[in-house]
Amino acid sequence: MKFIKLLIISVLLWACSNLKTSRIEQLAGLYKLYIIENIDSTGQWQQQDWGKGGDGYIVYDGKGHMAVQIIPKGYKDFQWLDEESSINKDMVKQKTDSMTTDELKEAVKEFSSSYVYVANYTIEDTADIVVHQRITSSLPVVWGTTVRRAFKFSGDTLILRVINGNRRLKWIKQK
Repeated sequence: MKFIKLLIISVLLWACSNLKTSRIEQLAGLYKLYIIENIDSTGQWQQQDWGKGGDGYIVYDGKGHMAVQIIPKGYKDFQWLDEESSINKDMVKQKTDSMTTDELKEAVKEFSSSYVYVANYTIEDTADIVVHQRITSSLPVVWGTTVRRAFKFSGDTLILRVINGNRRLKWIKQK
């Protein structure tokens, strides 16, 4: 009798563990930003101005790690240093020292418009809620914070909605 009870408990624990793993894996993949929308005063979803013409990707690795970047229109066309020069302190100093005040303002505006973060993620057991525990971000103020997003799928589209907010993002799964 004890053996049967132990066997039943073991099977239930294994099933719960596999259910949690499969929920994490459910989001696995690379998605391209399709649209960012806000609810207007009439309750209708409208495309958010900041995201119009922009670009973005979100990736979930299926093991509890994710990353996202969203950039506005024109960001990738901004002229700056090449990759090697941009990680060289002296080259960055030389570049910024040679810029006018207006050019510096434009650079700050461009660089601050790239929204990036990396996080660990979990799925809440009782709902379609993904929890992002942010590790790092382009916005230092959000490092170490946690955000919750309702998620659902419509075909190959992942829809993430800010809980208790008026924003949703639609992402198309990449093959």
